[in-house]
Amino acid sequence: MSTWPMIRRALPSERSAVAETVATAFAEDPGWAYIFGEEYERLASLFVAALFDLRVDSQNVWVTDDLAAVAMWDAPGKSDAASEDAETVWARYHVIAGENAFGRLAIYRDAVSAASPQELHWYLGVLATHPDRQREGLATAVLAPILQEADRLGIACCLETSTAENRRFYERRGFTQATEIILPGGPPTWWLHRAPTHVASASPTD
Repeated sequence: MSTWPMIRRALPSERSAVAETVATAFAEDPGWAYIFGEEYERLASLFVAALFDLRVDSQNVWVTDDLAAVAMWDAPGKSDAASEDAETVWARYHVIAGENAFGRLAIYRDAVSAASPQELHWYLGVLATHPDRQREGLATAVLAPILQEADRLGIACCLETSTAENRRFYERRGFTQATEIILPGGPPTWWLHRAPTHVASASPTD
């Protein structure tokens, strides 16, 4: 008999394990292949660790208790780039990645930013399930806390994806508005928007 997985916020000490799960899950992702080129094995875990460092203190990294699935979010009105530590984190990654890989990341981030709406929204930067644990409902479970919070407050959720399979997964979970992201030299990529299922009667900033 299956049981719904336990979902919680990640701990700082789980950085390496989270990075391994995400890097393994995205090994065949065309968007990440664009960012890392032939250096996926060297850079992917380090990149995920940087994303983790920028989000874990704000408690916006959600995991299954066994770390088989991970969701990393930016809260409405904020982004990893707005963190006080962001400049240091990305400067450190820049040195490790080198000019070519970091330049591709910058192009990717600029293209995503251009598609991002001005409205307040939760941004799903990472959703990953370890390949050995896919199709167990873990991704759906780890999304649930923020989707429920967004619905409670009447706030949209957004993300980008570069695979049709992922797009279908998200459409089944309410991400039905798609906008093409222009990624020079990159794969077809879409910005997906999920309207809240409940419109709050008061502003979420009140």
